[in-house]
Amino acid sequence: MNLKQFKYVLTLATSGSFSIAAENLGISQPSLSQYIKNIEKQLGITLFDRLNGDVRLTDAGMVYIDAGRKILDLERQMQNRLTDILENRAGSVIIGTSPFRSASMMPKVAAAFQKKYEGMHLVIREMGTQELLENAEHGEFDLCVTMLPVNEKLFSYELIMEEELVLAVKKGSTLDEILASQASVFESRSHKAIDVSLLQGEKFVMLTENQMMQKALDDLRYSYALDLRTAVVVKSLEAQIEMVSEGVGAALVPIGVQSFCRLNQNVSYYSFVQELPRRQLAVIYPQNKYLSEPMRDLIDMMKQ
Repeated sequence: MNLKQFKYVLTLATSGSFSIAAENLGISQPSLSQYIKNIEKQLGITLFDRLNGDVRLTDAGMVYIDAGRKILDLERQMQNRLTDILENRAGSVIIGTSPFRSASMMPKVAAAFQKKYEGMHLVIREMGTQELLENAEHGEFDLCVTMLPVNEKLFSYELIMEEELVLAVKKGSTLDEILASQASVFESRSHKAIDVSLLQGEKFVMLTENQMMQKALDDLRYSYALDLRTAVVVKSLEAQIEMVSEGVGAALVPIGVQSFCRLNQNVSYYSFVQELPRRQLAVIYPQNKYLSEPMRDLIDMMKQ
């Protein structure tokens, strides 16, 4: 396998069409078709099933793609080592993270990184948690910012921070007034704390079921036998806060959302008397991955 071969196969696999792949590669469709046939002949296997003009990877094709990604990752690691040796700061660092972290945390990190490494730049790829982990396994990122736990057989990690989970409600609403009358200062909590039992029967702005914050809310419901009503289901923390501010329902959110949504003054936040599990945010990377000096500095910047 050479890099050109892998590029052609990956482009075809991603597009699912010879015509689209050929256009993206800047070659003719017959040329691409012949090139793929030559690769398959050389390997003695079929990489793609051809179905009425569409193509999809065979099992052998999936193995080929997976191996190619690992080869590209090894090449990138080699380049990082050479960059360190030559003290050449040109290049990029690819970071996988959620849209929320990209907007709330990465601007300050990017500014600090650019100041120290003027010849380099960050490539930030935004995805949901599950997609981040899948792409991290395939070596698509140099570093990935996500929530713990992760598979420690696959990844090493460095903890960035722990986040308290808090309740967000519309300021001045009936629920806000009730909670404010019951809330009290509680040790090691960021806000006045309320008992979770006060949420019985309340409407909530939910996230989709595969999102980690929704799983945290579900755990809260089951642990304290809460009957919570679904007001609406959204996909982002930003949308949650906007829904809360309009009085659609309450929401369980990480405390970090406050700094990101600081311009929204129509939301009150409460801690919990109960000791809820805290979210652990970490930088993860494949086991035994070489971390260049800029990558290590970047991790330190994230911690700060």
